[in-house]
Order: sequence, then C-alpha cells, then structure tokens
Amino acid sequence: MHKELIKRDDGSVISCEIQGSQTSPPLLLSNSLATTRSLWDEVLPALLQDFRVVRYDTRGHGHSTTPVASASLRDLAADAVAVLDHFSVERALMAGISLGGMTALTMAVHTPERLSGVLACNCRDFVDQAAIKAWEDRIQMASTAGMSALVEPTLARWFTPEFRRDHPVMMASVADMIRATDPIGFEACIRAIIGTTLQSEIGAIKLPTRLVAGADDGAAPSAIMNAMAAKIEGAVCTTFADCGHLSALNQGPLLVQEIQTLAQVAHPSH
Repeated sequence: MHKELIKRDDGSVISCEIQGSQTSPPLLLSNSLATTRSLWDEVLPALLQDFRVVRYDTRGHGHSTTPVASASLRDLAADAVAVLDHFSVERALMAGISLGGMTALTMAVHTPERLSGVLACNCRDFVDQAAIKAWEDRIQMASTAGMSALVEPTLARWFTPEFRRDHPVMMASVADMIRATDPIGFEACIRAIIGTTLQSEIGAIKLPTRLVAGADDGAAPSAIMNAMAAKIEGAVCTTFADCGHLSALNQGPLLVQEIQTLAQVAHPSH
C-alpha cells in the first residue's frame, strides 16, 4: 500500500493510497461528505480480489486539507483526476457515495476520457431551496457549536433506528469520522453540493453508468435517482432494500456486486 499526499494549486492537499495487483483493473473510490476513505473499509477486502483500488480523502476530510471554505464539484472532480495522475492511472472505474457520487458524475461529464465506467450511489443531481436552507443551517451549526453537534442528527439521517441499534461499533466509527471533519472542509464541500449543475449536464454522459439508491434513504430517494438514470443513455438504477444513505455500510456485499457488474460492462475481457 502506498499512502501519499498531493498538493493542489489552490493550497488543498489530497491524501490518497493505492492497493492491489498491478494487473487488476483500477477502481477509484470517492467518499461522502463528513466521512473519509475509511467509508470503504468494509468492502475493501472483497474489492481487492478483483481491482487495483485507489482511495483518497475528499478535500477537508480525513488526512486531506483545504485552506478555503468554498469549492465546486469541478474542483472536487479535478482532485480525483489529480489522484489518478499521481498513480499513473490512465482510466479507472469510479464508484462514489453521496458527494462522492456527485463527484463521479461530474468527472463523467467533464473528463470522461479518464473513466471507463461510473457507479453513483445515494446522490442527487439537484438541490432545492428547502435543502439549501438545511445545508446552510448545518454550516452554521458546525461553525458555532462544532462538528460534534452534527453527529447525532447526521446519524439519524443516514441510518434507520434499527440499523443504528444493531451496529453500535460501526456507528461509533462513523461518529468519529463526522466529529473529526474539518469545519472548513465541511463548508467547502457543502458549497460544492449547493452549487451543483448536474441536473442539466448528466444527459451528456455516454460511459457505462449504474446508480444505487437506498430504500430508506431520505437524502437521495429512489424516485430521484431513477429519474437521474432515465436521463443517462443505458444507465440502470438499483434500489437496495434495508439501505439508508451509506450503501457501503448498509449493504456492502450488494454494492460490491454492483461494482463487479459495472466492470463486466466496462471491461468485458476481464
């Protein structure tokens, strides 16, 4: 495993790593808001059987930093391209959850030559006025009360009460990721979400594309994700039962299967 840091032109620093056989097809993974690349730990062993896995922390999260509290999805997609460049990966499959899914779709629109296929999970292509108000409230809470104040309401949005009850160790780990998120990075990435223009752009995507929704995900409902898939030629949206906002944690084995299915379309020779 190689863990490395990439300095970006705007002063951000991206922490990244690569694991797996050099002969396996590359897979780039992108995390959600308020988590780190550890979001993928549960599914990593299974993915490493088939892929050379590239992971990174989104700017302002985990070991990645950012000096400014603003960013666009184009900025986050450019960070992901820089990670591929750093490891000399010409093209990769990409899977992302929530903000990571939006980042993957942004790459598919603007730098499709760097991707062989996209799996966008638990995300949406627009933000309405009610959601903007909720995001602004979270920015305010983070700046005044700290990220700890966001732990409980975030866990309540991401997971069902039953899942939280049955997985206390996992919940503690996710809580730690939320708590440790840099408020500047948190705001920067929220600004990227609020500023999304994906709704008018994703129809241009021609790459093999799959979407995953969670039946219990109020943040990115299945109906919205199915409407997204309908805009993208050949795209398929699968809704996981008993799944909230973080499908890699709620339904890890099913998510691995989705990535493998995408790979069969994008790399039929493997």
